[in-house]
Amino acid sequence: MGTTPTITALEARRLLDRADRVSRSAHNATRWPYITFILALGVATSMGTFAMALTTDSAFGLAYFGTLFVMFALMIFFMVSIQGRSAFARSRRWTGYIASWFVSYAAAISVVIWAHGSVLLAGIASGLVLIVAFVCAAHEARS
Repeated sequence: MGTTPTITALEARRLLDRADRVSRSAHNATRWPYITFILALGVATSMGTFAMALTTDSAFGLAYFGTLFVMFALMIFFMVSIQGRSAFARSRRWTGYIASWFVSYAAAISVVIWAHGSVLLAGIASGLVLIVAFVCAAHEARS
């Protein structure tokens, strides 16, 4: 039978500090795909809805399909990049981020539908989408 090695208090403290650093590093590495996704989704949908609100005919169609393409590309990239990681994919915080973005995006889409061509309303609604995305990403970066 082997003997268990004795660890001094100083060695134990160093091991605990190292474990804490590794834990924080792993947590930060897991968060960055989420932060990147939230920011990219906010920027893409903000610019897309702004473009849709100010264009007509084929330019509107290009803005619409471009926004859809970027959103689906972001979702696919996000799902591939977090495969195997379930850091907070089903948490209240993640649900809150997506719900906040969705509400602001729905407001921006309603401006596209009912106030088409209004630069002021389009700017406010698209800016709101962007601000919500940045606030969510900043909150995730600090947590």
